[in-house]
Amino acid sequence: KIIGIIPIALGTGKPKEEVLAEAIQALRDDSILILFPEGTRGEPEQFGRFKSGVAALAEMFPAVPVVPVFLHGLGKALPRGEAMLVPFFCDGFVGEPVYWNGEKNAFMQTLSERFVALSKTGQFAEWT
Repeated sequence: KIIGIIPIALGTGKPKEEVLAEAIQALRDDSILILFPEGTRGEPEQFGRFKSGVAALAEMFPAVPVVPVFLHGLGKALPRGEAMLVPFFCDGFVGEPVYWNGEKNAFMQTLSERFVALSKTGQFAEWT
């Protein structure tokens, strides 16, 4: 593993406990776990559909906060299809923690709303 990256195999049809096994173990070990809820790098500066793995983990560990962090500019600093970082400024905004609320769709909606609110925090030049 490079710097502790835990790859998540999407679309395997395997049970979520198996797909998320390493992430589950990291949380059991009280490690900090950074998730990219879209599951991949998408189009620069556009939100993709969030994957539900974050909700599955939140349900398994309801006392663990899910802290949304919005990063702007990564589309230029680490373009899709590239393996090397490009020197470029990125802005980061940290939101209030979200906790499991007992229902997957409501949890995902709350998380999505928090990211959208964070994305409106900064004043960014038009993406070119």
